[in-house]
Amino acid sequence: MEDPGFGTRIVHSADRLINKDGTYNIVRQGQQVWTAYQSLVEMSWSAFFLCIVIYYLLVNFVFAIGFLIIGVENLAGMSAGAFGEDLAEAFFFSIQTFTTVGYGAVNPVGMASNLLASADALVGLISTALATGLVFARFSKAQAQLVFSNDALISPYRDTGNMSFQFRIANLRQSKIINLRASVILSWIETDSAGVETRRFHTLPLERDTVTLLPLNWTIVHVIEDDSPILGWEPRDFTSHQAEVIIFIEGYDESFGQKVHVSSSYTCREIRWNARYLPMYFSQHGKTVLDLDAIHHFQFLDEVE
Repeated sequence: MEDPGFGTRIVHSADRLINKDGTYNIVRQGQQVWTAYQSLVEMSWSAFFLCIVIYYLLVNFVFAIGFLIIGVENLAGMSAGAFGEDLAEAFFFSIQTFTTVGYGAVNPVGMASNLLASADALVGLISTALATGLVFARFSKAQAQLVFSNDALISPYRDTGNMSFQFRIANLRQSKIINLRASVILSWIETDSAGVETRRFHTLPLERDTVTLLPLNWTIVHVIEDDSPILGWEPRDFTSHQAEVIIFIEGYDESFGQKVHVSSSYTCREIRWNARYLPMYFSQHGKTVLDLDAIHHFQFLDEVE
């Protein structure tokens, strides 16, 4: 994989191509297609429940207006009063019909009111079925909870004399994610002799790009050797080239029975030089303990005595 799909023309001073949470750092404008199902499944839970409440109130308000138009005399058990009182009673009667609660204090009389109440009940049944399906779709949507270290490191690679680019990930859930595969792409701006800027992409070879299991953390390492595009780079080179390291992780989640995908990126501000990660796990009472809070902990080598 070279260009992951951004093209070579994005050369302005953008903060990054992919945000830390994996979303694209792109704002869409102009004509767009809105799909109710996709939007309701992908929005946050708070926004989803807000939409449900607004829909619930709006539909019952519309039916309440319909009952008032027909006339409160066609609702047995409801006495005519001020407009606000009639609207409130018709609204709550609509809710009782919509949810099929039916306390029996008010009931429709006549063809028109019975037809409207029947439509109210039908809309309520359909709405409940749709809301239930959407809640299930949101709960059943496969979504990996992989955490990335806040910072990537430029660190010595073993005792080879080479440096390496490193970051690490871990699974926040107890679920098993198997057959993980990592792809790491370096993106940077290159200026030719004519002063024309072009965005370049280069897939960084990894020490290990797949793991079968992820019971602990996984430190993903690119060894900076002769064929590495960042060989000889200094921190100022990452800044001047607007370099960004883009990460794609995919694996098979056994709980959902399907593949999951996670992405993130590191810019020059999130790369620490001449440092190493601190251990995340230790032995305790015959078991290995993984401290997920320690995934971000590192130490500069000049601080090591």
